[in-house]
Amino acid sequence: MDLFTDRSKKDTQPLHDMKFIICLAGLLQFSTTYAQISTLLRYKQLNDSMIACYNKDDFNGIYKLGNDFFIAHQSEENCINDFSLEKRNTGDIISTVLTDDLGSVKYFTWVGKNKTAKLELRSEDGMIKQYRIGEFILQPGMTGQAIPTNNPLKTNLDSVVHKYALVYMCNPEAVSLSIGVYKDGNKYVYTYGEVKKNSGILPTGNTIYQVGSIAKTFISQLLAKAVVDKKMRLTDDVRNYLKGNFSNLSYHGHPVTLIDLANHTGGFRQFNFITYPKDVDHMPWNDFMNYLYAYPREKVIDDLHRLKIDTLPGVERNYSVGSFIILGMALERVYGKSLNTIFNDYYGSSLRMNDTKLNTALKDSSRFATPYNEKGEPILPMQKSTPGLFTVKSTVNDMLTYIELNVKENDLAVLLSHKPSWGDVRNFSIGLGWQVIDSWEKGLWIYHSGHDAGYNSLCSFYPQLGLGFIFLQNESGRQGTLYTLERNIFQNLEKR
Repeated sequence: MDLFTDRSKKDTQPLHDMKFIICLAGLLQFSTTYAQISTLLRYKQLNDSMIACYNKDDFNGIYKLGNDFFIAHQSEENCINDFSLEKRNTGDIISTVLTDDLGSVKYFTWVGKNKTAKLELRSEDGMIKQYRIGEFILQPGMTGQAIPTNNPLKTNLDSVVHKYALVYMCNPEAVSLSIGVYKDGNKYVYTYGEVKKNSGILPTGNTIYQVGSIAKTFISQLLAKAVVDKKMRLTDDVRNYLKGNFSNLSYHGHPVTLIDLANHTGGFRQFNFITYPKDVDHMPWNDFMNYLYAYPREKVIDDLHRLKIDTLPGVERNYSVGSFIILGMALERVYGKSLNTIFNDYYGSSLRMNDTKLNTALKDSSRFATPYNEKGEPILPMQKSTPGLFTVKSTVNDMLTYIELNVKENDLAVLLSHKPSWGDVRNFSIGLGWQVIDSWEKGLWIYHSGHDAGYNSLCSFYPQLGLGFIFLQNESGRQGTLYTLERNIFQNLEKR
C-alpha cells in the first residue's frame, strides 16, 4: 500500500473543490454587482430623459416614458398637471443627483433655477412604473439647525426621522410636530418645535392634539366590538337602532346598513347632514365653534329626518362625517349610555388611553398644543364634542397604544375593522373606518388622516411589518404633506 500516493490523492480533491467554490462565489458576486450597476444606470438614464422632457415643457413626453402598469394606473392628464405645476415652481432643471437608493425605489434631487424638487421613482425595464414629484426637500439656505427637538440622534431610526422632520419643520407654517413610531414592539416619541409660537416649550408625548377624522376609526372600533359581542350585525338596517320613524333612510326599499355607514357608502352625498349657517365659509372659527356647542340634539334628529338617500347604499363612496354621527346614535341605543360614556369605558378604562377623549376637562387646557388658523393666528381648541360634530383629543403616547393594538391584531374587533368592505385592496379599499391598501408586497398599509381647525394628523401602520406611525401637528394646512413625511420615513426604514 502506497500511503503517500493515496494520501496525496485524498488531500488534493478538497483543494480543487474549494477553488471551484471560491471561483463560483466570485462569479456570482460579480454577476450581482453587474446587475445592480446596470439597474442603477437605467434609472439614471430614465431620470435624465424625464428632465430633458421637463425642460422642454414636453410633459406628455414624460407620460410616454411609462410602462403598461403606469399607463393603466396613471392618467395622462394627471401626469401632465403634476409636472407642469412643479415646473412653475422650479423653472428649468440645471442639475440632478441620486440622493437615496432604496432598491426598487430611487430618489433624485432636481435642482432648478428657482427651487429644488425631489423625484421618487420606481422603474421596470428602463420605463416609469410609479413616480412622485414634489418639494419635500431642504431648499437652498434651509438647515433646520435652530428647530428645538428631543431627538437624541443616536440610532438609525433617530437619524431617519430627524432627516425628514427637519424638512417638514423648515416650512414657515410649521409650529410643532409630534411623531410616534411603533417598531418591533418598541415605542419611540419624537417632538419638534413649540406648543405655542414664541413659547419656547417643546411638545412632549403627553401634549394634547385634536386628531380630526382619525376619530372615525375610534367609532368604527366601538362598532366592531359591538359586532364581536353580538350586540349588532354589520348588515343590520341602521333604523333598527334609531328611535323614531326614519323611512327616509332607504333607497327604493334598500335600507342603509351599519356597514354602509362605516365605509362611507350610505347613499348620501353630504359631508354632514346638520344645518350650517349660510355664511359658514366666512365665519370666524370661535363663532362657528360656539354655533356647534349651541346646536341641540333635537335639531340633529330633525336634520336626520330630512336626509335624502339618493343612490343605492353600499355602492358609491362619499366621504362623510354624518355617517359616524348616525353610528354614534346607534351605539348609544344599543348600550343605553351616552357615546361619551361608551368611549371612556373602552378607551379609558379598558385600554388605559386616559388622555384620549371626546370631552376634555378644564384642567387639561394647558396641555393642548395651541391650534393656528390659515393666517397663522391662534384659535381655541374644541375641547367638547357636540351632538352635530364630535372631536377626539389625544396624545402621541396614547396613539402609540392605539397603534400597538392595531399592529398586533390580537383582538377580533380590531381584525374586523381592518377587513376591506368596499373597494379593491390592490388600489384602495375601506374596512370599518380605516383605509386599506396592499403596500407593494410588504403586507397591508392601513391608515387614516385627520383635520380639525388648527390641527392635522396621520395614523399609519403595517401589521405584517410590526410597524406604525402617528403624526400630530397644530397648523391649519399641510395635511397631505404628512403622507409625504410618512412615506419618506417608511421607505428609508423598509428599504426595498
